[in-house]
Amino acid sequence: MRLWLKVLFLLFSVAALHPAARADIGLLLNAKANAHPLPLTAEITGEGHSAVYLSRICPASPVTLRMCGPEEPGAVIQNYEDYMEDQPYEWNIVPLSLYLYGVDDLRDRPLFGSPELRAVLQDQYRQKHLLQLCTTPRCINNPEANWRDSVAAAFVREIYIFQVHTTVEQDERFVREFNARANVDHYNGLSRNCADFAKLVVNTYFPHSAHRDFVNDFAMTGPKAIARSFTRYAEHHPELDLHVLRVEQVPGTYKRSSDCHEGTEQTVRSLKWLVPITLVEVQAVPVLAATYFFTGHFNPDHELRNRPSGKSAVLTEQIADAKQAGDQAQAQELQRDLHAERVEQVGDQQQWKTYRDRFEEVLRSAIDDGIVSNRRELRNLFRNLQAQGRVYLDADGQPWLESQKSGRVLRVGLTSDNIVSPQSDSRLALQLLLARTEVLLSVRSNHRELSPQFQSDWDLLQRAEDAMATGGAHSVIASRASRQ
Repeated sequence: MRLWLKVLFLLFSVAALHPAARADIGLLLNAKANAHPLPLTAEITGEGHSAVYLSRICPASPVTLRMCGPEEPGAVIQNYEDYMEDQPYEWNIVPLSLYLYGVDDLRDRPLFGSPELRAVLQDQYRQKHLLQLCTTPRCINNPEANWRDSVAAAFVREIYIFQVHTTVEQDERFVREFNARANVDHYNGLSRNCADFAKLVVNTYFPHSAHRDFVNDFAMTGPKAIARSFTRYAEHHPELDLHVLRVEQVPGTYKRSSDCHEGTEQTVRSLKWLVPITLVEVQAVPVLAATYFFTGHFNPDHELRNRPSGKSAVLTEQIADAKQAGDQAQAQELQRDLHAERVEQVGDQQQWKTYRDRFEEVLRSAIDDGIVSNRRELRNLFRNLQAQGRVYLDADGQPWLESQKSGRVLRVGLTSDNIVSPQSDSRLALQLLLARTEVLLSVRSNHRELSPQFQSDWDLLQRAEDAMATGGAHSVIASRASRQ
C-alpha cells in the first residue's frame, strides 16, 4: 500500500481497529458537480451537496444501519431527491470506499475517472448491494437515478470532510434511532434537501451544532452554511478535536467541479446573476456582498490548512491549554510543532516548487525519448486511449483500460496496485502517470492534493520509470529524472 493510502486508511479505520476508542463523524461539503444539469435552486445558490461520514457505522443494507466490524472504515449516509428504488427511501448508506471511488477497498481506488468507468462501477455496486431494492427498469437503467450518486462521488467533485470525535454510546444510539425511524422520502429542495438531512444527522449527535443561514441562503438550507455552523460549534468544543480532510476530484474526463457557495456569495461571484440584479436594482449588489462577507464568509481551504489532521487538532487544544495556564514557553514549542505538522500535511510553496521543477525535468526526458510527444498530448491522453478501447473490471474488481494501437491490444491498470504490475503495459503506465502528475501540479493550491497523497503519486511515477528501465526501454528517463 502506498504512503497516502496508508494515511487515508488510517484516518478512516482507527476507530474500527480499536472499538473501545472514540470514532469520528464527518460532515461532507461536496463541491458543485458539473457533470449533469442542476436544478434551478442549485444554479441560483451555487450550492453543492451535503452528506455525513460515520466511521463506526456501516450498512446492514443500503437502507439499514449496523455497527461496523473490525477493519471496516465506516460509511456515508445521505439524502437525495429520488433514488428511484422500489420504495421511496429518504436516505441510503454506502461504505466509504464505494462512496468515494466506487470500489470495495480504498487500496483499489482508480487513478482516473470517466463516465464510462463510473457506469461500470455503478453497475457492480447495484449487482452486489441493490438487487433487493432496485428491480424495476426505471431504477436499473435510468442514468438520473440518485442511487448512482452514491458511487464514485470523487470522480465528479471535490469533497471536504469536517470530522469530530464521537463515542460508542452516541453511535449505538444513532443506529437504534435511525433504524426505528421511518426511512421514507419527503424531499423538497427548499425545506427538506440534502443539507437539511445532514443537519438532522449531526444534530442527533450534537444538538444545535448545525443550522441553516436564513439570510445568506435565501431561507433555504445550504451545504456551506451547515459546514460553517458545524465548524464553529466544534471550535467552541475543543475536546471534539476538529480536523479537516480534503478528497480531491479524481483526474479524468469529467469537467472539474466548482466551489460550493452560499446564496449571497453566488450572486456577487456569478455574472449570470450579478448582471440581472445590477440591471434591476444596482443598490442590492453592495448589500448582498456585505451580507455575505460580514455574516456568511467561510473558506474550507483555510479550515483545512489550520486543522489538516487529528494531530493538529490535539496540538491546537494543547496550545490553548498552555496559554490559559500562562506557560508561554510551552505554548511556543507547541506552536512550532503545529506549524511543522501543517507543513507536513499541506506542504509549503518551496516544496511544491521543487515538485514542479522535478516534474519538468522528468517530462523533458520523456519527450526527448519519445515516450510522449508534448505536454498537450498528456492533457487528452486518457480520453483518447479510452476512445480507442474500453474500461472494464477484472475478476477481483480492479479497473483496467484496454486500448488498441497499431493493430495491437494493450492493457494498463488504473489503480496504484495494478498500473505498474507485470500485466500492465509499462509504456502506457508511464504515459498515464505523467498525465496524472501534470494535472495534479497544474491545479490551484486550494484544490491541490495534500502533501502525503502527492508524495504517494510521485512514488508511483518513479516506480513506473523504474519499470521502463527494468524492461530495457528508454531507461535514460530513470537516470535523468531527479529523485527525492
